Amino acid sequence: MTGAHHHGKPDKDLPGADRAPSARARGAAAKADARVSWSRYGTPTTVVPEGDGTALAKGLPTKPEQTARAYLKANADLFGIPAAQVDDLKLVSSTPIGKGAAVLLAQEVDGKPFARDGQISVGVVDGTVVSVSGALAPVTGAPKPATLSEQDAIKAALADVALAPGKLSATDSTDKWRKFEASGLSGPQLVRPVVIADPDGTVRSAYQVQAGAAGEEPELYDSVVDARTGEVLARRSLVEDGVADGHDGNPQWKVFPFSPPLNDSSADTRETWCWTAAPGCDRVMSDSAPGTPHHAWDIASGEGGGTYGGSYKLGTTLGANAFASDGLTANGRNWLGITPDVRADRAYDYSYTDAWHATGCDPKVLTDPAKPDRDAAIGNLFAQHNVMHDFSYHLGFTEKTWNMQHDNYDLGGKGGDPEMGVARSGGSNPATRNNANQSTGVDGGVALTNMYLWQPQAGAFYGRCADGDFDASVIGHEYTHAITNRMVGGGTSGLSGTHAGSMGESWSDLVATERLIETGAVPDGVDPWVVGPYVTDNNERGIRNFAIDKSPLNYSNFGYDMGGPEVHSDGEIWNAVQYEVRQALVGKYGEPAKKVLASCAAGKTSVDDCGGGRRWVQLMFDSYLLMGTGKITMIDARDAMLAADKIRHHGADLDVMWGAFAKRGMGIDATATSTSDTRPHADFATPTGVNGNLTFKVVNGGDEIPNARVYIGKFSARTTPIAGTTSDLDKKALFTKGHYDAIAVAPGYGLTRFDFQVDDASKQTVKVKMQPNLASAAAGATATGDGYNAARLIDDDEGTNWAYVGDKTGTSVTGKGVNVHLAVDGPTKVRRIQVSAINRPTDSRDPGGDTGSQSRFSALRQFEVSACTRTATVDCSQPKQFHVVYLSPKDAFDAPKPRPAAPDLVMRSFDIPATSATDLRIETITNQCVGNPAYAGKQDNDPNNVTDCATGSPAAFNVRAAEFQVFEK
Repeated sequence: MTGAHHHGKPDKDLPGADRAPSARARGAAAKADARVSWSRYGTPTTVVPEGDGTALAKGLPTKPEQTARAYLKANADLFGIPAAQVDDLKLVSSTPIGKGAAVLLAQEVDGKPFARDGQISVGVVDGTVVSVSGALAPVTGAPKPATLSEQDAIKAALADVALAPGKLSATDSTDKWRKFEASGLSGPQLVRPVVIADPDGTVRSAYQVQAGAAGEEPELYDSVVDARTGEVLARRSLVEDGVADGHDGNPQWKVFPFSPPLNDSSADTRETWCWTAAPGCDRVMSDSAPGTPHHAWDIASGEGGGTYGGSYKLGTTLGANAFASDGLTANGRNWLGITPDVRADRAYDYSYTDAWHATGCDPKVLTDPAKPDRDAAIGNLFAQHNVMHDFSYHLGFTEKTWNMQHDNYDLGGKGGDPEMGVARSGGSNPATRNNANQSTGVDGGVALTNMYLWQPQAGAFYGRCADGDFDASVIGHEYTHAITNRMVGGGTSGLSGTHAGSMGESWSDLVATERLIETGAVPDGVDPWVVGPYVTDNNERGIRNFAIDKSPLNYSNFGYDMGGPEVHSDGEIWNAVQYEVRQALVGKYGEPAKKVLASCAAGKTSVDDCGGGRRWVQLMFDSYLLMGTGKITMIDARDAMLAADKIRHHGADLDVMWGAFAKRGMGIDATATSTSDTRPHADFATPTGVNGNLTFKVVNGGDEIPNARVYIGKFSARTTPIAGTTSDLDKKALFTKGHYDAIAVAPGYGLTRFDFQVDDASKQTVKVKMQPNLASAAAGATATGDGYNAARLIDDDEGTNWAYVGDKTGTSVTGKGVNVHLAVDGPTKVRRIQVSAINRPTDSRDPGGDTGSQSRFSALRQFEVSACTRTATVDCSQPKQFHVVYLSPKDAFDAPKPRPAAPDLVMRSFDIPATSATDLRIETITNQCVGNPAYAGKQDNDPNNVTDCATGSPAAFNVRAAEFQVFEK
């Protein structure tokens, strides 16, 4: 494959058309019960066991080199070289991998190595061959001798990249390489005599030259020069690869530790991650790896193909813990797709051009023969999966606890199930945009994740043109789904039910973000608790309704979101709970310096010395193992985490943990009837600390308001009240220490927000003052208007709504509204209104007729209020009888990208000019689809994709509002 680099000339591969495998070779492959891919010479480039096989051959000599040679001799027809030539292969290395080894053998002709190919790596263990990777050439005769000198070859290689060497002076030599200095160029120029083979086996004398200019803008190349003609037959950039040493024993990856820049820059800000320390390396990954017998990320050996099909090119993104390949046209199916070309030097510095983002989702990128960023995406995904493997390993997700590895090294569990990462899954199909997913079977089974391309889509999602393979929080989130589905329930159960599914989403958020924090991957100034900031183009809350560290949610809010109970939204409740627990432990134990925290993440420092954050995530992982089924509630998980502290720390942190759980409604008396309970009972009392004894007094003036309900938090719709003056609620409740936001709702009085503080165990009365809502049906107000359910706009309940549902025949939401005859005896002066634009779940049996789904883009954005006063001659039934008294801001309900969210649309208060009236009309100016500039216009360069919501989405013709409340002050 021809690669592209940021500097200098593009790569160039050896000339010649590929040679088809011989009939004899294909016949041998068919008999081998193996999957074989073929090299340019018609010889195998990879050989792996077929299906769920674990070995290519068994019962061979047990010494690694002897095992490898015996296998090659026995399969000479397959590999295209006579058995006698196997003995002539040079042993390059035999590297221990667990109990086995990777045996690297190389061809030589007249003592000269091959500049390209001519090597084969055989994975062996105890007389068994488990994998073969490489490309041997069927040599036919000796090469003609060289006629050019070493200096001639250097000059030819430099001229090919438009560099002038000046005078060449030999300095020294090592292992057949000769080193020269070139006047006018910095850095050494190296050369060695080699051979190359044409696809038909013809061998040519050549020189391998590593030369160029070092410095701030280096241009360094590995070139193959014909030793008789001076033609440059092949060229590969060595920028950031190193020159003299290569990286034969030290793989390197170019990786975005967090994501590409969040400011829409296309700058390549990747770091260089090396397996072992070397100049130019930003991170040393072996420092955080599990250690012996685990091996470098790019080595896959041991248990064969496991679950996955395909032909493996070992030495790219097929490794010990993860496989990654391109799924542009595979649509995430369970087989191995295209992988990057083998990098013999193990320098996985694939070219990155930011093509999908920089071109604005131009579909031409997906069919470009140069495959821009394909390998970079695959490589990034591969590296991030390996980081997640290593991070979770030190927290307890190991072979014994059903983790995902190609080879489990006889340490327990089942191997053959590395995380299979499909990059750009189904990218040629626009229907696959804006998503990521994980499929996880039992231990030893499927572990498959799909990363997708992201793109603005009309009335659906407005992120940036982005490749999910570059967003570490998204990758980590999906990987953690595999962790929890394996660890909870003993490796076979998987998470099941609404509570369990919600926690699964939350755990994925929490582990992904904690890993980024502990490994120091979060850029300065970026909130580490935002999931998906890159792909969503939202640095404040990402893909969620709230950043984890800014969530107001608690256990009583189950089902709060517009769609009702839903695992992603309700998972944010568990996010809030767990963040409260984490910060309580941080408050007790502190947070160590970044260097110490990195050592903790690498498993080198005891959790007892790692501060509160690491202590928290360790307890969370411990809790997974204490839940024997996947059908769990949030209360089950709370109890498991508390039990983990008892086991690991002898209950040292129960007090602060109970306080944190209670603060978010999961106190001692919190309950759930099952994992499907969407109306669980919240409780805010801790059994180990101080609780305030509160009495809520909801009043109008000095009079108690009947049928009032008190909710904790920022939401009332679909939320379970904690107290109230109804027959089924107590006015009293216990609360652990802390500050609380709350809402009171009462028929005839609308909604009132308030807060309170609990500092001690004393009895406390919380007085909540409410005003009559003059637009309340419970007080006698009536409503008529356009569309459906006008009366629902004045029912003191954000859980219902009014809707106008139009069509594409030219109707507009502008001007659609509701007239409200206020609950007054005559003209009354009003000064304040409250409006809510939040949607409700679909109700196919809605008696008012709004039975369809409710697009969040149909929610009200800007409105105006008109007034009318009834007289003997004015009945306030005609538009001309009303006059505008208030025009809201254009962003009265501002909803940033990527889509309107529940916190954007809940009840807001607006002061209006003092107006005397008997009737008010609230009228739509715009909804989110029509009026929000974040969702307007052409936002990409895909001619087949509509992004403008106003012209491309049915939501443009619909508008909804949940409440219109009117107050005298």
